[in-house]
Amino acid sequence: MTLTTPTATIRPLCQGCERVGEQLLKSWKFWAGVALLVGLIILVESSFGWHSVLVSWQLIPAQSLLIAVLLMLVSYLLRALRFYDFFHQYCRGHFTLLTRITVLHNFFNNLLPMRSGETAFPLLMKQHFDLPYRHSAPALLWLRLLDLYALLVLAVVSLQSLLPLSEQTRWLISGALLAAPLIVLPLQNRVETFLNQHPAGWSDKVAELMHALPKSPWPFVRALFWTLINWALKLAVYAWLLQQFLPMPFNQSWIGATAGELSSVLPINGLAGAGTYEAGIVAGLIPWGLDKSQALAAAVNLHLFVLGSTFILTGLIALLTIRTAKNRPAHH
Repeated sequence: MTLTTPTATIRPLCQGCERVGEQLLKSWKFWAGVALLVGLIILVESSFGWHSVLVSWQLIPAQSLLIAVLLMLVSYLLRALRFYDFFHQYCRGHFTLLTRITVLHNFFNNLLPMRSGETAFPLLMKQHFDLPYRHSAPALLWLRLLDLYALLVLAVVSLQSLLPLSEQTRWLISGALLAAPLIVLPLQNRVETFLNQHPAGWSDKVAELMHALPKSPWPFVRALFWTLINWALKLAVYAWLLQQFLPMPFNQSWIGATAGELSSVLPINGLAGAGTYEAGIVAGLIPWGLDKSQALAAAVNLHLFVLGSTFILTGLIALLTIRTAKNRPAHH
């Protein structure tokens, strides 16, 4: 089906989200997420008032905020590059369309609770590139595991500066952490070979799912490279923003920003991450002796930036890529 309007572009995605939404409404986790959102609003107002939180934005120069938003745009493009590189055989020559898909995926992922927005990517890749769910879903899971690994590695590298270690030891630890994922590749290939040599009902299905994963080191390394570069950029922006709202050393704000992002792996998340995202940031800041109330205010402001930049960049990129959504690529 040829798409002609932005509404038509999102309609199949929304239809899929309706099914997810029906399940969410029946889940206690969803209502726990709603309670977290309401609780955060009440907590901020009772602790220091929303006006006091928001007024701190006046201390940041408009040019600096613009640069931060532009760097987030670069982050979006890096994410799109990672997907484009990984799914190149399906989307060759359609980077702009894949950027649009990446942005919509990120938009729904940031807003919908319990990571249910992840369903956007397989749905859109199926719609535009006819990529089977059995390939897009496991590949997306694999890339998300890379995201988690990158966050943990960048946190450990940052924490090393606080430990009494020699420069050589720090380099050795960093190198070992960066090389560690390469051990996974031969293990993954051996598992797939074993499953193919011992066919059974369940093993055939697992082997088919694993078919979507990289088989050689080079695409694996490229995916890891894009992941690390993207997260280093995002965390640098978030850490800088935290410093604007609450003065602290950069490595401490980096840990706070990392803890906030890691909160997304929790089994329960507030709507748009409200409550759990702030809790993650505060948990990453209070070990440094920072005031809890001030840490919470800084966390709320950072979350507002994340959501605000998501809305701005999603709207901008969706508007600029309307034409790309009208033409369905020829399938390979």
